[in-house]
Amino acid sequence: MSDTVPTAEFASLVYGDQAVPFDDPAEAFHEGSRLSPRVAPGRLTTIVELARSSELNETIARSSRTHAHRPGVHLETPDTRPETSLWAAIERRVSRTSVPGPPLQLDVLAALLEASYRSVLRDGAVGRRPVPSGGALYPLEVYVAALDIDRLATGVYHYDPFRHRLARLRPLERCELAAAVVDPAVVEHAGAVVVVSSVFWRTRFKYGLRGYRFALLEAGHLVQNALLAATAYGIDAVPLGGFYDRRIDALAGLDGLDEASLYVLALGGSCP
Repeated sequence: MSDTVPTAEFASLVYGDQAVPFDDPAEAFHEGSRLSPRVAPGRLTTIVELARSSELNETIARSSRTHAHRPGVHLETPDTRPETSLWAAIERRVSRTSVPGPPLQLDVLAALLEASYRSVLRDGAVGRRPVPSGGALYPLEVYVAALDIDRLATGVYHYDPFRHRLARLRPLERCELAAAVVDPAVVEHAGAVVVVSSVFWRTRFKYGLRGYRFALLEAGHLVQNALLAATAYGIDAVPLGGFYDRRIDALAGLDGLDEASLYVLALGGSCP
């Protein structure tokens, strides 16, 4: 009797009996963004030259869109932190769709944004954010689609990581957001939906195609921070990859080319 367990040949599930195309986009991108001893020295020279530019480094230190001229709210995090250890949060973390319940508290949302991507002061200077970032370039932007948040009007907001502020960009209807995700039930009772986007040239100017990989990795780090913080606060949270890119881009006011959505996170009621 054989102990061999049959497994699926996954390429055939995608392409059927046809061969994988020679110009398969996923393979082409992965190959184009590889590093090798032949490529790396040239990139290293560029990186060294960039590091010598004081003006460029000053610009990099301000990596974020700003909407200071728009109305918005300055965020205040709760006075007390949840008494939850890291390991307890990891063990309890689960993707959970929101159910009908009370509004999401604004100070709890502030804490989740702070844990995700806030720029903090260290030694009197603007410091780094709570996620690993290739070259500390921070190509990501964070938008909040506020649906049912205490003391915050429904609408689309941009999160300013330096001022810890939400700037209101536009009004929003829940049905508009529901039409932008593959499974509308996921956002039916959500208090907020967070959209993580990337300004790709913020990292590609230094790392080339490899910079695109770095942006994807960073988005994963950011959302995991948010998920663990949500778990600590007892907030339902579910990360979404099933969304219609152009609709989410349009919802957040992104051009879909220089800046595009990468990840979506729905937040809502309290965990039992």
